[in-house]
Amino acid sequence: MKKISIKAPAKLNLGLRITGLREDGFHSLESVFSKITLSDKITVSLDPSVSGISLRCSGIPSPQNNSNLAWKAAQLFMDEAGMENLEGIRITLHKNIPSPGGLGGGSSDAAAVLLALMKLTDIEIDLGPMGEQLGSDVPFFLLPEQAAFVTGRGEILTPVHLPHFHCVLVHSGENVPTPMAFKLWDEHSGDLTEACPISNYTALNFGVWHEGKPFPVKLDNHFLTLLHSRHPGMARTAEELSRLTDSWGLSGSGPTFYTLFRSEAEAKEAEEHLTGKFPWVFRCQSG
Repeated sequence: MKKISIKAPAKLNLGLRITGLREDGFHSLESVFSKITLSDKITVSLDPSVSGISLRCSGIPSPQNNSNLAWKAAQLFMDEAGMENLEGIRITLHKNIPSPGGLGGGSSDAAAVLLALMKLTDIEIDLGPMGEQLGSDVPFFLLPEQAAFVTGRGEILTPVHLPHFHCVLVHSGENVPTPMAFKLWDEHSGDLTEACPISNYTALNFGVWHEGKPFPVKLDNHFLTLLHSRHPGMARTAEELSRLTDSWGLSGSGPTFYTLFRSEAEAKEAEEHLTGKFPWVFRCQSG
């Protein structure tokens, strides 16, 4: 039996701006995605003695059936590579990334399964279209680079250089499904005061911290403007983090927030301050 183990990293949205509704029903956006060291662990194996897919999960509860993106990725790879009924795919997934969390955990798992299967089978196949089919965030996790400026519905990726950072993640305790967040945007986007746009120039050119200034990519998030008045936990989290640093934001539609720091010592101090005040606090760094 051949097998491979791979890490599936989480990502942060370093700013998120919704720019419209596309003809295909998806929303167009601008964001800077950055991988971080918080990750799920996936082992994929090929068992020629059986057929089909099996998925076993541990850690944070996750479905062990075909509703899981890891399973869907394996099925799609089998279909596209012509592997039906040839070999069984066994997936073991240990979840560390909260879901839902705005951290792309499910998308990262799907990308990890695709990458693992391509290595295991030695089948050269373009994973990009499969990634787009599985979800808007999946193409980013197929990139080898740590960070990218993201447009379209998430499939147009320009790798960028960002400075190394330490971060503390904070779960606000709310449950905000992404489709609901986009529905709110559709209903209320006309009422929004325009947040500072994400600057492509900044993302591509300012890859260093500036003395006395916050992180060099704008961290405004259109979802926070919408959700903060409707979800007290988000409003409380935003208020608490703003006391610590100017470099904080909401990842995706949440409910996970983050604070960014230049040094591990600063991040440790923030972690100690926040622990016990929120359901989940985790310290990590850029991946």
